[in-house]
Amino acid sequence: MKLKFIYIFCLLFFGFGYSQDSIPKYKWLRTGLVFGYASQNTFINQDSDYTYETKCIKFSNHFNISKKRKQSWEILIEPSYYRSKHQLLNYWFISHTVENGDELRAKFMPLKSMNEYVLNVGVVYRRYLNLNSSVFATLNSGPMYIDTDTERLKKGFAFSDILTFGYNYRLKNVSFDTKCVFRHVSNADLQKPNFGLNSVGFEFGTYFELN
Repeated sequence: MKLKFIYIFCLLFFGFGYSQDSIPKYKWLRTGLVFGYASQNTFINQDSDYTYETKCIKFSNHFNISKKRKQSWEILIEPSYYRSKHQLLNYWFISHTVENGDELRAKFMPLKSMNEYVLNVGVVYRRYLNLNSSVFATLNSGPMYIDTDTERLKKGFAFSDILTFGYNYRLKNVSFDTKCVFRHVSNADLQKPNFGLNSVGFEFGTYFELN
C-alpha cells in the first residue's frame, strides 16, 4: 500500500480516536524551518539505473490532535521546495527496440537539475522522554509539481510520500530536531512514465514553540 493511503488511514483513525489533554485540539504547536539532503544512494544502494539527489527547505507547521503525559499526536503541514539532480546511468534502460531510442538517451542521460514544489500533509506520533526531549515518527503525503522530464517520471503533477524517524530537543521557546527521511515520488499513473524516484537522507529543523 502506498504511503499516501496509509497516511489517510492514520489521519482519520488517530484524529478521532484519541481524547485531547490540556492543549486544545488543532492548536498550532510550533512553526519553523527544516533543511535536508537525500539521495537515491545515501546509504542504501536502491537502484543502479540512475542517480537522484535532493536538497530541500521546508516551512514546517505542527498542530495538536491529542496530548497525554507521555505521548501526543499532531497534524503536520509542510510547504516545501526541493532542488534536485538526476541522471540516467543505464544505457539499456531505454530499449534498443524503441524507434527514437538514441534521441531519448541523448535527452535523459546527461546530468540535469530540477525544481520540485510540494505541499505535504501528514501525522506525527511523538513519545516524550522527559520535559525537554522526545522521539517521533511522521507519515505524510501531498501533491507536488516537478518541472523537468526524466526517463522515470513525467514533468508535471505528482505525489511526494515521506516517512521519517527523529529526535527533538526543546530549550524554552525554541526546539531543534534531526530525523532520517525515506521519500518516494510518483504520479499514480496519471502520466507516463511513472517508474518513480526514491531517496533516503537526513533533515534538520529549528522551531519556535507556540505553546
